[in-house]
Amino acid sequence: MLLQILINAILLGGLYALMGIGFSLQWGISGIINLSYGVMIILGSYISMEFFNLFHLDPFISMIVSGAILFILGAGIYRTILQHFLVKGLRIYTWVLTFALNSVILNFMMKVWSANYRTIRLSYAGSNFQIGFGYVPLVKVLAFIVAAVLIYLTYLFMMKTRIGKGIQAVALDKEGAQAVGIDVQKMYLINFSLGSALAGLTGSLWASIYSFSPYVSGLFVKKVFIIAILGGLGNIWGAAAGGLLLGVAETAGVVFVGSEWQEAIGLVIMIAVLVLRPYGLVGKKFFG
Repeated sequence: MLLQILINAILLGGLYALMGIGFSLQWGISGIINLSYGVMIILGSYISMEFFNLFHLDPFISMIVSGAILFILGAGIYRTILQHFLVKGLRIYTWVLTFALNSVILNFMMKVWSANYRTIRLSYAGSNFQIGFGYVPLVKVLAFIVAAVLIYLTYLFMMKTRIGKGIQAVALDKEGAQAVGIDVQKMYLINFSLGSALAGLTGSLWASIYSFSPYVSGLFVKKVFIIAILGGLGNIWGAAAGGLLLGVAETAGVVFVGSEWQEAIGLVIMIAVLVLRPYGLVGKKFFG
């Protein structure tokens, strides 16, 4: 039983890790607390659902389309709505703006797809294999592997590319980055768009395993807040660790405490981390 709990927790934690990284980057680097992040995830799920229904395209393939569409959407949101307030130093208004965006996108999804829960029925959804006394669903393993690869690719982008280093420079010293010719707003634009793309990719992976509806988005916002704080804002590996910890805590909590305490467990852990380690589990800001 303990082995099965651990397997389920790790596989769920992999999705939570990918889910939290995009939000953590947007908040930790651009300073934008994106309250529409949850609906972006669900929008990625619906995009994969449509490609599956229309073209029988597997979510592990259509996730590329979801990520691309959400990248473009994120770029449009930043350029047309958020940038104006960031340039004027009115960062606090991004809370209100992203909350309004959340309502707009949520109502759009309800109008197009209704509030009913949807699923993507993959032909291999029931396949699994055994490890010791535990059973491992194949689709969850695939989602975990893809999530891990995407997390590593995001890390490489931030650490090895010129744009990624520019984003880090802006995060660590905005005035210094401007002094050496880095376009701060361009870095913020790319960073916000990247976070939105990660939301779309997560949505596709989620849809390959779990049911979804527009109202799940509120639950996702709560989870990414916890993950970002657990890992430290803007820290990729910290957010990954926070996602895994939340997955383990929720899975174990459901078994040993009860499902009614599932959400409270994550919040209790978040409060403990805020009190004991304000910079998160990794203990360092950004990518240091």
